Amino acid sequence: MRSKDYGKVELVYEAGLELISREGIAGLTMKGLAARSGVATGTLYIYFRSKEELFHRMYLYYRNRSLDRFMQGYDPVEPFRIGLKKVFVNYLTHRIEHHSESIFLEQYYRSPYITEEQNALAEAMKHPVYEVIKRGKREMLIKNDIDDEMLFLAMIGFVRELADEHVTKQYKMTPERIEKAFQLAWDMIKM
Repeated sequence: MRSKDYGKVELVYEAGLELISREGIAGLTMKGLAARSGVATGTLYIYFRSKEELFHRMYLYYRNRSLDRFMQGYDPVEPFRIGLKKVFVNYLTHRIEHHSESIFLEQYYRSPYITEEQNALAEAMKHPVYEVIKRGKREMLIKNDIDDEMLFLAMIGFVRELADEHVTKQYKMTPERIEKAFQLAWDMIKM
């Protein structure tokens, strides 16, 4: 049995992201992944027993990287609005700079490949932002009559659309537009 060269795993992940962003998660085949990554199909099966295992491992890898970026620079001691803006901009920046990762995570989350355990991890990704939302409610700065999930979805859905339009070159996000986008999101949720 051949030994595994773990340096190839990231190469395979990157090729997987590229294919998924073009063809969707359902369109990825191990043969196509082998061709794109330059790794023989048989060799792929040394690293991943199945396409499902590949997706599971990719999900864990990219989920952990994304989670660190979302809350980067957030300090619960600083004023709420400043902290919320950091989280908002972090999500937007992440979605733009790591668009293929975001697309994969989103498609995997909604696919039949996701396990119950990984679904729980996906939900856990929201918790740091929920804590920010709860803080805003405690400080009576944002709407208390709307549940946390709806506030989260309203902001993140808006961020997702802005980033996707930027990536497809339909609507360029400039610093001025980012400022206005945050102000619009703030106006939507503030008391």
